[in-house]
Amino acid sequence: MKKMIRMAMMAAALFAVVTTTAKAQGGGGGGGRGRGANPTTILKDSLKVSDAIVAKADSIYKAYQTEVQPLMEAARGGDAEAGQKMQAARTKMNDAIKALLTDEQKAQYDKLMPARGRRGGGGH
Repeated sequence: MKKMIRMAMMAAALFAVVTTTAKAQGGGGGGGRGRGANPTTILKDSLKVSDAIVAKADSIYKAYQTEVQPLMEAARGGDAEAGQKMQAARTKMNDAIKALLTDEQKAQYDKLMPARGRRGGGGH
């Protein structure tokens, strides 16, 4: 039973990462909201940050995608720790992006990215 729950959680995490990657590569058509939202889209469209900050955030996001790609493969191969490593990479990415923002923008970013990097707590 424990193994089934772990596999279901890993599948959900993998789905979120794959959806994010697909959106970043131009897939999907939903605006800048939800789990698949590209952080740079949120910065540009919702927070209206400068092009320089968007460019820096895009570099951070691309580095995150490069880091996570082998972890997704490992998760598909049954690596139980891959999901935790993907979560850590996502947290690192968000922290790096937030370092570019003002305190007010950080608060807005956190509100717009609630599904990323945080599980539990909510009523789902």
